[in-house]
Amino acid sequence: MSKRQQQHLILPPWPERPGLGWFAREVLGKPLYPYQELVGDAILESVLEGRGDTFTVMFARQMGKNQLSATLEAYLLFCMREGSIVKAAPTYKPQTINSRQRLLSLLDNPLMRNRVWKHYGYTIGMAPRHEQVPYQTGPRVMFFSAGPGASIVGATASLLLEIDEAQSIDPNKYDTDLRPMASTTNATTVLYGTAWSEETLLARMRTHNLELERLDGRQRHFAYDWRTLAAINDHYKRYVESEIKRLGEDHISIRTQYRLLPILGSGYLLNDLQFSLLRGQHTWESSPDPAEGFYVAGLDIAGEQHARPGQPAGKHDSTILTIGRVTINDLGLPELRIVRHYDWTGMKYTDQYAAVSRILPEWNVRRTVVDKTGLGEGLASLLSTRLGTERIRSFHFTRASKSQLTYHLLGLINAGRVSIYRQEGAPNATYQQCWHQLRHARYEVPAEGLMNMYVDESDGHDDYLMSLALCCEALRDHNMPSSPSSVIPPPQGYDDGRY
Repeated sequence: MSKRQQQHLILPPWPERPGLGWFAREVLGKPLYPYQELVGDAILESVLEGRGDTFTVMFARQMGKNQLSATLEAYLLFCMREGSIVKAAPTYKPQTINSRQRLLSLLDNPLMRNRVWKHYGYTIGMAPRHEQVPYQTGPRVMFFSAGPGASIVGATASLLLEIDEAQSIDPNKYDTDLRPMASTTNATTVLYGTAWSEETLLARMRTHNLELERLDGRQRHFAYDWRTLAAINDHYKRYVESEIKRLGEDHISIRTQYRLLPILGSGYLLNDLQFSLLRGQHTWESSPDPAEGFYVAGLDIAGEQHARPGQPAGKHDSTILTIGRVTINDLGLPELRIVRHYDWTGMKYTDQYAAVSRILPEWNVRRTVVDKTGLGEGLASLLSTRLGTERIRSFHFTRASKSQLTYHLLGLINAGRVSIYRQEGAPNATYQQCWHQLRHARYEVPAEGLMNMYVDESDGHDDYLMSLALCCEALRDHNMPSSPSSVIPPPQGYDDGRY
């Protein structure tokens, strides 16, 4: 221990230097798991020895990284005469506020509550034990947002700098605003989080720490996936196993948040297992069959471009209407069998409106999710007016909404709850184009927690892919209106002979 740290350390009248596990159990009454104690003691050693190490800590979800962080903060507030801790998170509300409330909850015990003070809504401090009234003296923790627009320059971390959900922090924000807070004091730094892509701040610092470990043998990177806690907590084990069964082991959430495996940049959206799950044994339906279940649909809208003479087929994007039959499986969950595709290329919107307005009542479709992005907004509005808002749901493509659409599609595929008609009896061109797009569908990760699906322009279009995803979106709320009391006829005067 450095002389500077010895001077300001108040050793409690218990072990000469109590470990974090002992402190959590005996003082806070909140025991830690063994892996939390191991990580916490390594961080405390760096703080108390004044080494200024930088640690990367990756725990699977619900494994207690926030509890570990709050316990470290409480330990230093209780044992130090002075010093500052800075805790930063991607957002002020709710993440930073939650961190502050979590610490206050731990400090609410007989040995500490009367010494706690708060200042400006973002600082929590603890007066030294010899002071009966908690003035603004002693060590303190300052909580900040590390969002792109947050102004946090000027704060100093003399004891500890903590970065929560570091995979969501902009590396430039860390380099320019956060890391300098520990530069003049040689404070220990900890970055907490889970996996995402290899380009995140946490992944970058993990790689750096592993290289340092190789050179000097001192562990700076700690990673514990879900199996660590599952081995000692049956409730957690059953929970994660049920999620894996529901979503599939390769679902993006399972892979990153529980298995701590990164997404490797941009690649193909579906693997061989997912393709096999998508291949149904049911047939293409030329007309509706009311014998079992009910129908939903997804409509991806294209423009009105017309192919020039001699232009190759498939040059233009198409409007695709995907119809699926909904049934309930043995677990009481809705399943979707895709039974029919309609496609129109270069058709006027008035004709598209006429076609869809006729087809949906013919099939007695209970819910249709319609792409209203860009030029499709007018068609979506007309369909909603004619067929009713209960049966037509408009969907606007944004980065966030498309990410949710992608996650939902993958979740249904991995759970075996969506399948596509077999080739026998289906139009060959339609079947081949649908599977061409699925085979060439890719994903990318524009930001932590977000995923985009697409087909590269060199491989064609993504209209069948998006229509399928929109049809799956219609399944999200399967408690839909019952059959209509009357059939809505198509508009008069529109009949292109294709349906």
